[in-house]
Amino acid sequence: MIAIVGFKKDEEKLHIIAGMIEDSTVSFWSKDIFKEIWGCDGIVALMPTGIIIRGIAPLLKDKWTDTPVVAIDKTMTYAIPLIGGHHGANDIAYLLSKFGLVPVITTSMEYSDGLSVGIGCDRGIRKSEVLTALKKALSDIGADIKDIRVIATTDLKRDEQGLIDAIDEIKKPLIFLDKDKIEMMDVKESKARLIGLKSVADASALYFGKELIYPKKAYGRVTIAIAR
Repeated sequence: MIAIVGFKKDEEKLHIIAGMIEDSTVSFWSKDIFKEIWGCDGIVALMPTGIIIRGIAPLLKDKWTDTPVVAIDKTMTYAIPLIGGHHGANDIAYLLSKFGLVPVITTSMEYSDGLSVGIGCDRGIRKSEVLTALKKALSDIGADIKDIRVIATTDLKRDEQGLIDAIDEIKKPLIFLDKDKIEMMDVKESKARLIGLKSVADASALYFGKELIYPKKAYGRVTIAIAR
């Protein structure tokens, strides 16, 4: 559920925004509104960014799990992802762009060249295993950590702490893809069918790349694929 938030006086505009986003609901401003709706799939707030930031600041805990938040200005001209750009806010902004709003994207991934790495791993994976696998895979193609633009995996790994800690250490974006995004990729089926997906590493790499230059390869309990 996406929460559309604003002042009562802007009710008409809020319902227009809700009409642009499936599975959304309108809520009106109160001092505790962000606390009440925190944890939903995303928040779109039609109000000044200062009010939004002061409202969400006490709720921020972790960049991987914080609720995505998008601000819309009073004239409904711009959609501005404030937090959670890589796990939902940018997608919401791009969705709103189909209705005429201008997405103001500031995350670096959208403006850089480099490799798209898809990764799969066993449950309980250790940070050291992920880092070792990444370095070996990159070495196989004559590349380095600095060449990575983005790392992606299935959202089933959203709570895989060893994976999260590894990617956090190398300071690269880690994107969790839902099933629909993975299934739309034109790749061969793999053992991932055991968890209800046709692929993890190959599909995740291709989601942010045009060409798979290094099909999935297992390094112990970690599987890596690379696209450009």
